[in-house]
Amino acid sequence: MAKALLSKTTFENLVKHLVDIEEGKNKLLEQYFSGQSKERHEFEKLFEDYIKHIGRLIENASVSQTEDSKFPFVTIGSEVEIQDLSCQEVFKYRIVHPFNDQIKGGDVSYLSPIGRSLLLKKLGDEVEVKAPGGVYNYRIKSIAINPE
Repeated sequence: MAKALLSKTTFENLVKHLVDIEEGKNKLLEQYFSGQSKERHEFEKLFEDYIKHIGRLIENASVSQTEDSKFPFVTIGSEVEIQDLSCQEVFKYRIVHPFNDQIKGGDVSYLSPIGRSLLLKKLGDEVEVKAPGGVYNYRIKSIAINPE
């Protein structure tokens, strides 16, 4: 992973975020995926990949004293602007925990089809979302970090 330049605040929030995610992982798995299943296994892999990505970013980051909310890939807490490739409409979402008690308009759980599809994607990536209403294709236009 190439060195990323992160603001001091973003870096500190990211370290706290990683600790929170690692500590809450087992509780989340038991709450949403009790027992062994294909879905639980897929989510465990996604979660482990997510933790590894964040850990590598922290290890390789350079810290800047300037404030900047830009981020190299989508994390839990990110505000993501995406463009629908079929109609060019633009949407803005914040990726949140499924047990967040302060859900607002535009918030999506990382367990939802769109939330899961966006995690760890980079600026400019094209994302296919398989949802109950069909298959949708989006391009990531911007990513800003805003940890919960």
